[in-house]
Amino acid sequence: MIPKEEVEPPQKKAKLPPPPPPPQPLNHQPCLSFSSLPNDITLNFFARIPKSYYPKISLVSKTFRSLLYSSELYAARSQMGTTVTCLYICLEYSTEHFTDPSPRWFSLYVKPKRNLTDGRTREKSSGNLLVPVPKHCPPPPPPHASSTILTGSQIYVFGGPLDDNVRRYSSAVRVYECRNKTWRNLPNMNMERFYASACVHDDKIYVMGGCIARSEHQSWFEMFDIKTQTWKTLPPNPDLHVRLGCKKVRKIGMVHEKIYVKTESELRDWVYDVKEKKWSVADVGLSVHWSSSWCVIDNVMFSYSRFRYVWYDLKSGTWKDVRGLEVLKKYRSFSSHVNPNGRVGSVVELVNYGGKLVIIWDRFERRGRSQNKNIWCAVVALERVHEGFWGKIEWFDVVHTVPKSYEFLRCLPVLV
Repeated sequence: MIPKEEVEPPQKKAKLPPPPPPPQPLNHQPCLSFSSLPNDITLNFFARIPKSYYPKISLVSKTFRSLLYSSELYAARSQMGTTVTCLYICLEYSTEHFTDPSPRWFSLYVKPKRNLTDGRTREKSSGNLLVPVPKHCPPPPPPHASSTILTGSQIYVFGGPLDDNVRRYSSAVRVYECRNKTWRNLPNMNMERFYASACVHDDKIYVMGGCIARSEHQSWFEMFDIKTQTWKTLPPNPDLHVRLGCKKVRKIGMVHEKIYVKTESELRDWVYDVKEKKWSVADVGLSVHWSSSWCVIDNVMFSYSRFRYVWYDLKSGTWKDVRGLEVLKKYRSFSSHVNPNGRVGSVVELVNYGGKLVIIWDRFERRGRSQNKNIWCAVVALERVHEGFWGKIEWFDVVHTVPKSYEFLRCLPVLV
């Protein structure tokens, strides 16, 4: 007989906990899709990613592609300070025989560098090329527009044509808003213009030429105040020959509140003092290497002349070589084209690319035996060394191939 104290009542027997459920496979665990996130969170994420990754991200879905080309993303990038300068280039050519050439817009795509965790570069930047711009993003200004000026996120277009390729004079002015990708009209100029020249300084846009002004009372030279949205006539160039020809002014640029005016080769070059409102003939030394291939970066003029990349020293009044670019001479262009002014010259374009110097030129695939040309591009970081400039070539390469009959129309460094 078993003692009572050794018998446990049935109601006091211990109950074991139920066994845990078996672990689910990883592919069966619930997860949130990135595409399911709200648009404002996705835009915030995209705004922090370099634009060089956008082409691949746009292939993920139509929703991503729509967000990448939206005005909301541009606003987010502007607010975060992540906007960058994007280079848009317009080339005109035909891809098939017996068809008329048509303008084609491209943007410069720079393949991002791949870095290791310790900071070493796995591979150099390569695969840089011109990619076609989708027709809906952004609708670029007409390639044959006489004058185009960029101020921040706005593109101003002066003179005709505006909506078509009919080359006609016009006093119309339109501005393209990069934020919301819309066009709006501005007050007309006092003169009808075509192939005018323009530059911007201190919220004022200066437009000259592109018209035939026989009288000094005509508005050959005008200034548009962006703040007041009004036009004002400025003193015209004293040389009647400059005023008579609509294409006599090749290009203008602002340096230390003075407008430097490059004219046709048979005419004298000029300088207009914005403060004094006076014209003066440019120094002879300035015109020596001052070609149509030039730009202004941080109040310094850079030019390509006689197979040399030079900058102008205002103190000494002389042109000096930009050192460090000697390797580019090996790949220089030997081809020529007829520019809009009717002059034959080499295809070399210098552009202010967010403080860096971008050089664009063409070169036959095989000199003398090719029906195609390669479009070359070089990005150069400029460094002031003692009393000169040193150019550090970040990369240079072929970015596109075109028929040899192509025409280089326009290059726009746009803030996006």
